[in-house]
Amino acid sequence: MTFTARELAERVSGRVEGDPDRLLAGIAPAGNAGPEHLTYVVNEKYARRLQQNEAGAALVPVDLDLDANGTTLIRVENPELAFSRLIALFLPAESAPPGVHPTAVLGEGTVLGVDVSLGPYVTVGRDCRIGDRCEIGPGVHIGQGVSIGDDCVIGANCSLLQGAVLRDRVRLHTGVRLSVDGFGYAAGADGPVKIPQVGRCVIGNDVEIGANSTIDRGSLGDTSVGDGTKIDNLVHIGHNCRIGRNCFIVAQVGIAGSSIVEDGARLAGQVGLAGHLTVGAGASVGAQSGVMTDIPAGEIWSGYPARPHRMWLRATSYFYKLPELARRIEALGRSAGEDSR
Repeated sequence: MTFTARELAERVSGRVEGDPDRLLAGIAPAGNAGPEHLTYVVNEKYARRLQQNEAGAALVPVDLDLDANGTTLIRVENPELAFSRLIALFLPAESAPPGVHPTAVLGEGTVLGVDVSLGPYVTVGRDCRIGDRCEIGPGVHIGQGVSIGDDCVIGANCSLLQGAVLRDRVRLHTGVRLSVDGFGYAAGADGPVKIPQVGRCVIGNDVEIGANSTIDRGSLGDTSVGDGTKIDNLVHIGHNCRIGRNCFIVAQVGIAGSSIVEDGARLAGQVGLAGHLTVGAGASVGAQSGVMTDIPAGEIWSGYPARPHRMWLRATSYFYKLPELARRIEALGRSAGEDSR
């Protein structure tokens, strides 16, 4: 499909500078865009890449001064956001047709909504509910009593075990495991005794969970993920954790049991949280940080053990000065020894 620059600008409330009738048939990054492509620019660095090519059109900030070099400009408040909304016009998402594959197995008492798609070798336990327009990919296992809301997309080979509850518009990528038993044991005379995990794993509206991530069910209460939260690949969230709304949790994060991550918090890649901690609303934690104490709302922490970011930067700068300081101390020691003779 092709669109004019004017048509695209109207969809994102943009203002056209240049040829409004420029035809666009695809998308590309600024450094590779050709005359038929739409791209976007967020700052002067990307603007330089744009000027090296003859892109058809570019979404640019309203206040960015640049030489268009023949490119039609569409000025918007947030080019990246506008671009993400226009991608679907050129590359519409593929969806599976409604229907139940002959190899799918449905348990007694399970209820399917309208226009549900169940792929090959899907297994659904007893007394489940799958909402309207859901897409369940190949090899998915859905345990007894699981509830899935409307318009959910479950990728291939996911496992939703007993106690899982998904609200509406949840997207699970390949290999996600939900409502897995939490890691809970009591000390017995003959060794560890497993504590039964009988709570739920509740996933809110518009949550997206990346490939091979695992979220444990609660031990007695619920493990929960709030509306709008986005979780990357290879994340583990332990039992009884409460993740707030609109959080970002990046790849390989591990959150131990009974921790709370409040609304809008951001955990960068490979962050580790000890159990029973709270990360306050709007806080950010830097990559590979080890969090062992509560983090107040709105603060930025990093390091191992994690501490306020500026404090960690100062400590790191001192650390790299240690070799030079050691040489100076050794020199002072030698000098003092010579003076004593």
